[in-house]
Amino acid sequence: MRSIYAAAFTPPPWRETPDRVEAFLRRLPSQTGNPGFRCVTAHVDGEPAGFTCGFDTPAPWPADRLYRPIADALGGDTSALEARFEVHELAVDPRFTGRGLGAALLRRITADAGPSWLVTSSAATAAVRLYERLGWSPLREFDVPHEPFHTFRVYLSPESPASPEPPGLFGT
Repeated sequence: MRSIYAAAFTPPPWRETPDRVEAFLRRLPSQTGNPGFRCVTAHVDGEPAGFTCGFDTPAPWPADRLYRPIADALGGDTSALEARFEVHELAVDPRFTGRGLGAALLRRITADAGPSWLVTSSAATAAVRLYERLGWSPLREFDVPHEPFHTFRVYLSPESPASPEPPGLFGT
């Protein structure tokens, strides 16, 4: 997962540093204990090509990472995101983009999750196009000045998610 995360998130607009890549890897084990945690991986010709992971939105609403700015952007009313599945990470190695892996991973992880949400940078134009093409709706845009890309967007899943992709590419 390190190589996929680094390949997906070190180029613009993300510009993740080696320290932030390692921080992701340090957070991941604690996230596996979150209620509803799931992770899906995709492989192409036996090579790891992408992954997504998420969990049920923690209650009470967390105050770390982007949770505080999200709550602030929503005027403190996080009810639109509570009791939903949070797609926390979605990464595809750039060598494998353009093959539908991102869409397949997102459909797969949310297939049985019920209402879901995610956050992305508004500068991540490929991700924004993907989410909107799949029927995800923007809920709110907000700024986080200390982040390299500043402006984020919260998306809500469509009410009736598309059926999952057929098995073959994935591991859980």
